[in-house]
Amino acid sequence: MGKKIVVVADPTHNSGLEILQKEVEVIYLPDLPGRTLSEEVKQANAIVVRGKTKVDRNLLDQADNLVVIAKHGVGYDNIDVQAAKEKGIIVVNTPTANTESVAEHNVGLILALHKYICAADRALRLGKFKKREDYLGVELKGKVLGVIGLGRIGLETARKCRVAFDMEIIGYDPYASKTEIGASGYIKMESMHNVLRSADCVVISVPLTRETVGLIGSTELNLMKASAFLVNSSRGKIINEDALYDHLFNKKIAGAALDVFAIEPPNTDHPLLSLDNFIATPHIAGVTAEAMERMSITVAEETVRVLRGEKPRYSINPEFKA
Repeated sequence: MGKKIVVVADPTHNSGLEILQKEVEVIYLPDLPGRTLSEEVKQANAIVVRGKTKVDRNLLDQADNLVVIAKHGVGYDNIDVQAAKEKGIIVVNTPTANTESVAEHNVGLILALHKYICAADRALRLGKFKKREDYLGVELKGKVLGVIGLGRIGLETARKCRVAFDMEIIGYDPYASKTEIGASGYIKMESMHNVLRSADCVVISVPLTRETVGLIGSTELNLMKASAFLVNSSRGKIINEDALYDHLFNKKIAGAALDVFAIEPPNTDHPLLSLDNFIATPHIAGVTAEAMERMSITVAEETVRVLRGEKPRYSINPEFKA
């Protein structure tokens, strides 16, 4: 019997490719123009994909030999996990690989919002700067950071803000243990609405699921203080962008920063991009040299582990968790 076949659909760091090539035959599509995943999946025992590549039921119907789908990243909304489950295909991801990078990005956005760094930079470049008092910043020390989603990234963001800025941390996550959160010195609130009402800055750190689509809309934004800021680096569809525009334009909240949008990248005429109290980055929070290498290594190790018949460390399918 020949080597197992792994189709890598999207660019990845060489460190991960080297791990795969030691044990399997690798079909690396970025180096093979004209060859497609829909064709190569027919012979694949494993596929590795990033966020732009869709793995839907139609694709899986062609994949008679597929054992594992490996997501190079954390979010897996581009993969039909239910269809994979029905076919007995394991889905794995790399949940720890970009934690540090995204948490650091969150802190950067929090600082930029509170100090009006981007607005002041734009004014200088465009010759619109008049007086310093137009960019009156706010100190972070002693402020309340509200974290919605107390997973790895949410907790690491909270830790950094607590240690660096002595912020008070409150959070909401229906799946997090109140005892464990309390042991970190944070306060787990009984509802997301309580977080929104109390926080000076809110960070969204939840996966995109049926339950979290539109999680933050007009009703939720109305609960926030007029002086509060909002940061989202998880998934764009979690926030209603029309409602956010209304609240920013009418100064119902002080400012917001998004690394993610419902449609990516957003059009240059997107209403939010016209606002001085809004900061945008193009889904780059987890894109650092270190994170990309860790993701590549982790996704390769998980793929090989499953193909050996071992249980993966980071299975999305609960029935396959170690």
